[in-house]
Amino acid sequence: MADSNTADNSLEASGILVDEAQTGAVGSSSGSDAGTDGSAEAVQQRDVASSPSLPAASVKSLPTGSAKRLRNSHVVALALKRMLKGPAPTLDHIIRFLSSGSGHDKFWMLTQYFTKVVVWLFAKRGQKSASERVRTLSNLVADYRIMIRLTGLVPMAQYVRYAEQFPAKTRLLQWLDRIMNLTLVCYYPLEHIYWLGAHQILPFSENLIDIAGYWSCRFWAVWVAMQFVRLGEEYRLIQGKRREIYTRDKIDAAQMQVELDAVSAETKSWKTQLLINACYFPLTLHWSIRGSTFPDVAVGVCGTVAAVAQACNVWKATA
Repeated sequence: MADSNTADNSLEASGILVDEAQTGAVGSSSGSDAGTDGSAEAVQQRDVASSPSLPAASVKSLPTGSAKRLRNSHVVALALKRMLKGPAPTLDHIIRFLSSGSGHDKFWMLTQYFTKVVVWLFAKRGQKSASERVRTLSNLVADYRIMIRLTGLVPMAQYVRYAEQFPAKTRLLQWLDRIMNLTLVCYYPLEHIYWLGAHQILPFSENLIDIAGYWSCRFWAVWVAMQFVRLGEEYRLIQGKRREIYTRDKIDAAQMQVELDAVSAETKSWKTQLLINACYFPLTLHWSIRGSTFPDVAVGVCGTVAAVAQACNVWKATA
């Protein structure tokens, strides 16, 4: 029932978480063309006139407006041809992002929550039909995200083993890891019961489905609360690193800057995790309390901010 990929969040919180020559040839060819004719307009005119499908005589015989439109269309075609022949690093990055498990989930998470805001905007303008259609999409995406978490216990088991094989930096962090892992081990089966029962795949009673749904969210809420404690301990360690660098007796200036930059990167990552957790906290309380009056548009805003922050992390990781 919960709407976050909590296994991914646990991993992230623990820190686990085409041809350039062708492009150059195209660029140099354009440069030589410009040098030959003396202007970009001359290049366009020569390209149009020299095209096998657009004889120079035909172009000249057209009215001025038609000839200009024809030249512009041909220039656009040439630009598209050159673009498609060259490398596409941004497209490659998008594919890497969507191909990763976390990136795939964050894309749909952003869709799920942002559509809640869109639903509210349509409803406010009196566009009831559009609002209901977008709401249907939002609910469908939410259901899909719960379905793909049916295998969530598998990576969770791997992370539990990892956490025991490679202990955290402090005893407090180690015990926090264990408690948070235990909450997820309880969370996943309850969410599975809720989803399988709600879709009548397994013959669970309505009462069991209702209880499983609420308690899965309550275990998620415990995880989020423990994450605040974890972030507090991690902040203490980061500040300790910073103080140690400044109070060290002998340190090269360049090395000191490198270490301070590393601490600054850790601080930035810590702030992102704090923002994500702060957005999740009201959502977990909302879904854990029967009869909650937390507005759906607020759910959309909090979820959208958390989704964007996590998507940015995954985007950087897949660069």
